[in-house]
Order: sequence, then C-alpha cells, then structure tokens
Amino acid sequence: MVTDAATVEGNRLEAELGERSLRRMHRDDNIRRIRQDEDGALAANTASDTACWYVAAVHPGHEQATEAALRAIGAEALAPMRRGKRRRRRGRMLPPQDEVLMTGYVLVRFVSTAKALRGLLRQEHVTAILGGWEAPYAIPADAVAALMRKADNGAFDYDRQSDVRVAAGDRVKIEDGIFAGQVGTVVTPNTTGRGDVVIEVDLFGRMTPMVVPLACISRA
Repeated sequence: MVTDAATVEGNRLEAELGERSLRRMHRDDNIRRIRQDEDGALAANTASDTACWYVAAVHPGHEQATEAALRAIGAEALAPMRRGKRRRRRGRMLPPQDEVLMTGYVLVRFVSTAKALRGLLRQEHVTAILGGWEAPYAIPADAVAALMRKADNGAFDYDRQSDVRVAAGDRVKIEDGIFAGQVGTVVTPNTTGRGDVVIEVDLFGRMTPMVVPLACISRA
C-alpha cells in the first residue's frame, strides 16, 4: 500500500511538472511570437510615405551596437559617424579614429504604431524615444540626408575649425544637424576653435545635456 501510494504521488508530481513545463513552453512561444510581430512592425514599410525618422535615446557607447541590432531585424537605423580627435600615445601622434557623431542617440525610420514602438523600446540599449510614446519627434527625411552628407564630407569632424569661442553659461544656438534651431546653455567652455562643446538644451520640457561639435553652433 505504501509503495502504491508513493507511486501515485510520484505520478501526480510528474504530471504537475509536465503541465508546468507545457505552460512555460506556451508562454515562451507567445512571448517569442509577440516579439517577432513587434520586430516585423518596426521593419515594415520603411520606404512608405507614412514612415518617418525618429530619434532613439540609447545608453552612451552603445550607439553602433544598437544600430547593428536594429538592422539585424530588418529595421532601418543610422548612427552617424565622424572623424574623431587625434590622440598621442608614447610620444607619437596616432591618426584620428571614426566615432559616433550623436552621443546617446540613434536614428530609426519606421511607421509609428504602438507595436513598432514597443519593438523599439524593447531593444537592449534603447532607453526612450525622443518626444515620448504619444508624440515621438519626427525628423524630415531631407534633414537626415543632409546630416549624413555633411558627416561624410567632414563637416562635423573633431578637428574642424570654427570661429566660435564659448564660456560656461553662454547662450548658443545649434545651427546644424537634427537639433538645428535649438537654443541652449554652454556647460563646458571651449576656446580652442575646434572640438566639441557640452550644452544643456530644453528638449520636450526636460533639460538635456548634449555633446555638439563647436562648428555646429553660434552665439544666440
């Protein structure tokens, strides 16, 4: 009798574990299917008239990884590059390396739907979409094309010379790029005539620091 009771209990536990495993498998399959649908929405119809360029905020240093991950699922993404700063090592000047132009941002083109937005915000290093879920900030296609063309031509390179000299607290205006027209306050001074400047800009009601090439700003 004891043996029979143990067998029955063992069979019951096995059946229960089997049901749990089956439920877990179904749940995993549902999650996988949902993610595939979201990825598909993010990658669908990117060449249509209803698709726009948007700005995804990402963890700084992961712009290229995010671009690659989005492209891997068929989405259209850009992390614009530029020629970086020349560096000295062991007394020897090294040639400048390419680096991302927009620290903390990646451009993504898609048709804005709830499903596509979920697919974007689910990406590992994406933290937000500029403008928010309900009214994401759209960038005209010609502005993105102009940005990429200027980046390719060296307009934003670190060593690009500028007549602008700024001190902390100065008010400046961004003259080029996807944030053209924004007015901000200088955080870090730059009197060298080249390189970058950190400014603080009011983006959608939040004061946001951003790194901007000195060649892209003017005094406000």
